[in-house]
Amino acid sequence: MRLKQNELVDLSETPDQSVMGAWYVNEFRVERKKCLIFMNERTLLSFILFGVRKSNTNKDLLPDMCLEGVFQLLKLERFSLESISRIIEDSYESRYAKTDSRKVLGNMNELAATYEHMIWHEGGLAHCDLNDLFSRVNRTPQRNLGWNYSIDIARELLGAPAPQQSV
Repeated sequence: MRLKQNELVDLSETPDQSVMGAWYVNEFRVERKKCLIFMNERTLLSFILFGVRKSNTNKDLLPDMCLEGVFQLLKLERFSLESISRIIEDSYESRYAKTDSRKVLGNMNELAATYEHMIWHEGGLAHCDLNDLFSRVNRTPQRNLGWNYSIDIARELLGAPAPQQSV
């Protein structure tokens, strides 16, 4: 579905039927660099992109940025290609809507603050390992998930087993 750049839809009229639900994006800054945080509504699974230029944040590019980020995150977390394909197919149709959900906005603000704190703790963007950062944040117990981890909820929704630990 291609929408005009500023066209918004009412998602209450067409609820999301995908396995994991909607993905949300918001902007925050770290070291004066624009960062985008992407978060899944059902799992609170998240990742960030940093150093994003204004020209790259128009609505036509956000869905592709999100899908690429989801693909990379799930590949990093060793999800099967079948599970990754399922999410990508479910998420392929994009629609834009504002949210007034205090719960969603609160979760995104909390995750953004967590990413920012961890980046500073690691010595800044130049010194942190983003893959490790994503892994740690997605393995932080979340109150809104009954103190479960985002990554475990995502695996549960997809019926994906946890990867075997190498010894």
